[in-house]
Amino acid sequence: MAERGVASLVLDRQPEPFAGASIRNEGKLHLGFVYALDGSGRTTSEMVEGALTFTPLLERWCGDIDWEANRSDRFAYAVVEGGLATPAELERHYGDVVSAVEKAGSELGRSYLGEEIQPAFTRGDGPPPGLRDGFCSAWFDTPERSVDPRILRHHLTKAIEREPLVDLLTGRDVVSAGRTDSGFELKVASADGTETLATGRVANCAWERRAALDDQVGHPVEGLCYRLKHQVVIRGERSGHLTPLTIVQGPFGDVVPWPGGDVYVNWYPVTRTWFGDRPVEDPLPDPGVADATLRKMTEIVPALEGSEVVNHGPCHIVAAAQSDIEDVESGLHSRLSPGISGDAGWLSLSPGKLTTAPLASERCAALMTDTPPYV
Repeated sequence: MAERGVASLVLDRQPEPFAGASIRNEGKLHLGFVYALDGSGRTTSEMVEGALTFTPLLERWCGDIDWEANRSDRFAYAVVEGGLATPAELERHYGDVVSAVEKAGSELGRSYLGEEIQPAFTRGDGPPPGLRDGFCSAWFDTPERSVDPRILRHHLTKAIEREPLVDLLTGRDVVSAGRTDSGFELKVASADGTETLATGRVANCAWERRAALDDQVGHPVEGLCYRLKHQVVIRGERSGHLTPLTIVQGPFGDVVPWPGGDVYVNWYPVTRTWFGDRPVEDPLPDPGVADATLRKMTEIVPALEGSEVVNHGPCHIVAAAQSDIEDVESGLHSRLSPGISGDAGWLSLSPGKLTTAPLASERCAALMTDTPPYV
């Protein structure tokens, strides 16, 4: 919005920006490898478009970023035995991903976290480096990488501080919204009490509360599910010698070593503690979930032995689905189009994944200002 010469007021209910789901994830810049069960290929196309515009957009808004110093190595994908897809099925899908990157790269460029992406993968037998013997019979080396989301927070918050057309107010909880003859009224709660803000235009970028606010202004959203997932970050003596890993397709897990020594670990059957049609109110960190996650992942990746939990906390995942990932027909196996709905005054933004968030933001700003998107 500021690039277009338009001032904006950003309300964030957290004490600082980038403190919710944006920070509590592995930071992977998806290319579509994990969405092998979407046979349409549409999710792959969306992820590739988001991934190839992610770096140019962030640099446009934030300036130079040292991606090389803050990105992970290439991800290995380990195929879980008896999962929802065979190694042969995954290999075919991964070939489609490579084709999608090649096609999109000719139009969007090939910039990917500070390097020119080389869209190729290789297949290996047995477990990938670091996994215990017998865990899987096949794995794939892929070009996907991750960036520590804490680095993104640093650069984005610094860009906001430098930008006079952006006014950020933290600790402001938008508790309700309503239409008026001239636009909208927002009731905003803070430590100082409740106030009412009047405005002609709103970009609803709330996360787990987005649908509730949409409904109050006459834009109901149907079919969403809310999952509570706990981020677990560990550190150990061998943290710097781990291969970034994603376990697919069924029981789902990650080991993501970030530069600096911290390692994001996830074992979905443990870290996902809630699935429902509404979010959990004010979820709290659960040390038991963090400890159980580390124990399970140490069974799978023995090099994690001796590591300690250094940070953990919950966040919501919001998506269009009625069942969880063990269902091969679940809507969670796709992430279609960063959704922007509403009208000229109220736009509701569903960025989908971290990968597609900058592109969704760019499209939303273009719509709000009736200008063309830059990408």
